[in-house]
Amino acid sequence: MIIRKDVAIMTENRIRELRKSHNMSQEALGAVINTTQQAVSKMEKDICFISTDLLISMAEYFNVTTDYILGLSDIKRDLSGQFRMNQEMDQCYDIVLRYRNLSDINQKTLRCVLKRLEQAQLEEIELCTKEVKTNAEDSCM
Repeated sequence: MIIRKDVAIMTENRIRELRKSHNMSQEALGAVINTTQQAVSKMEKDICFISTDLLISMAEYFNVTTDYILGLSDIKRDLSGQFRMNQEMDQCYDIVLRYRNLSDINQKTLRCVLKRLEQAQLEEIELCTKEVKTNAEDSCM
């Protein structure tokens, strides 16, 4: 099933907004949802259709509703999504308390470390995706 994005500006902003809020490149998002950087770019610019599988993958990854991604709703999470978010917050509450007890400079340092860890993880995903593509191309020859 293919879903047409009729609310182009809203959808473009939502996909790009979600991707950027996670400090992801288009290639990294493509790797996560099993598509290409070019496809992500086209979805962000509303110049292609979004397959249901990709839409669902994005919604699950970003923990938002498909309606939110499509611009049909301003509500990011349904009840089950909010429940999952609350469970995650409960698990991380101790970390938040410890973070709040740090000095401003140590909080900034920790944010920098986290950002670098996220970048390294995304680079690893991109590298794995490239290796899989290379191996697939090699096996076809």
